[in-house]
Amino acid sequence: MAGKRDKYGHLVDPAERYQEFMLQVYDLWSLAEEYGYSKEARDILNQARLVFMDEFQARHPDFASGRAKWR
Repeated sequence: MAGKRDKYGHLVDPAERYQEFMLQVYDLWSLAEEYGYSKEARDILNQARLVFMDEFQARHPDFASGRAKWR
């Protein structure tokens, strides 16, 4: 993701940083499915993703796009 980064490579803008995090969570969930992990394990990961999504939307309404706001 483009955007200004600090000396450690982290995005400076909190909304961009959170969106990048959400994309990584979605990618992890997709890999879990691709690698054949159980539905139970994927459901738990999805529940956690939705909790993070709720926080993201509360902090940065209307910021997310694409996979970062996939429900």
